[in-house]
Amino acid sequence: MTVLPAMAGAAVVAGLLLLARELTRRAPPPGIPPARWRLSRHLPHSWRMPLAATGAGLAVLLATGWPVGGIAAAAAVVFVPKLAIGKTEHRKIAVLDGLDQWTRRVTGLLSAGRALESALVAAAASAPAAIAGPAATLAHRLQAQSGTEAALRGFADEIADPAADRVAAALIIATSARGGRVGAVLAALADLMARDAASRHQLLAERAQHRTALWCVLVFILGYSLILVADRAYSAPFGTVTGQSVLAVVALVEAAALAWVHRLSAIPAPGRFLVPGERTAAPPARGPR
Repeated sequence: MTVLPAMAGAAVVAGLLLLARELTRRAPPPGIPPARWRLSRHLPHSWRMPLAATGAGLAVLLATGWPVGGIAAAAAVVFVPKLAIGKTEHRKIAVLDGLDQWTRRVTGLLSAGRALESALVAAAASAPAAIAGPAATLAHRLQAQSGTEAALRGFADEIADPAADRVAAALIIATSARGGRVGAVLAALADLMARDAASRHQLLAERAQHRTALWCVLVFILGYSLILVADRAYSAPFGTVTGQSVLAVVALVEAAALAWVHRLSAIPAPGRFLVPGERTAAPPARGPR
């Protein structure tokens, strides 16, 4: 009877080590793909999370015999990675910085006399890493003459950020109103994105204490779970129906606390306005007077 608790304790320790490794892992340099576990290459992406959650739930259920514990472990595998708000916000800031640099590059090419499509294709070659993929796809679509508006909408959809919507909308309007002040508009948008990125950096620093509290709560929950699994005499009351009910209430309270702290540390962002399938309204053409 001591084998299963030992295995479960080892699994919890391994989870703590993996959590520490994930928190301290650095992103690879641009152009170098991240290393992946070989088995994951043969699994569809949509299967990985359900399989991991099912495996964790079954492992806890076999180790403890607690149905509520198995459900809580499976739910933790699904929802805990979503609490890593630091990575999400850093990615958004990187996208804003990348759009800022790319937009200024396009503005410079337009000022040098390049046509709009030619400027977009040329700017893709030096696009920052955060938007290099969408910019390259935009260039390929333009070179394939698939339609400038459709290519720009695809660019905005790939980035999926309101800032990309603003840039794409300005460029779409410019395609139907050649010779306008698109350069000045793009420069103003670049300044706006630079200010937005700076404010997000400031907000991220101010809310760092909330993220620290979030991870402290997670580590405490994992540590307490380790104690429950290792000391079966202490956790024996949880094996009863009443104990399972209490454990369910405790798990719900802990989940609510994690969600609340996560909400405090999250930075609200405006929604997108470029809806796929809609066409951007262009200014009416001026007829002869």
